[in-house]
Amino acid sequence: MAVSKLALVASMMACMMITSSNGESTLTCDQVTVWLLPCIPYGILGGNVTSLCCEGVHSLNAAYKSGEDRRGACQCIKDRAALIPGMDYNHVNEVPGRCGTKCPFKVYPSTNCSAVK
Repeated sequence: MAVSKLALVASMMACMMITSSNGESTLTCDQVTVWLLPCIPYGILGGNVTSLCCEGVHSLNAAYKSGEDRRGACQCIKDRAALIPGMDYNHVNEVPGRCGTKCPFKVYPSTNCSAVK
C-alpha cells in the first residue's frame, strides 16, 4: 500500500510540474519541485532521507539569488505539499537539518511566505 501511495504522489507531483510555475522570481516552481521530488517519501513516511533528496535541497539552496527566490520557493513548497495526502510538516521541516544544511523558512499550512527575507 505504501508503494502505491508513493506512486500516486509521484504522479500528482509530475502533473503539478506541468501545470504550475512561479514567474516572479528567477526560480520556477517546476525547478523547486524537481529538486525536492525525492524528498516526498520522507515527508510522508519519515525514515531515512535519501542522498537524492539532499542533493535537491543543496541545489535549491545554491539557486537562491534573492528574497524573491526564497519567497517563491516557500510558496511553491507550501502549495504543493498541501496537495499531498499524508504530508507530515514536521518531517518536511526536518529535511534540511538531516541533509546538513539550513532552510531560510519553515513550511506549514499557515506559513506566510511573503514575510520570508
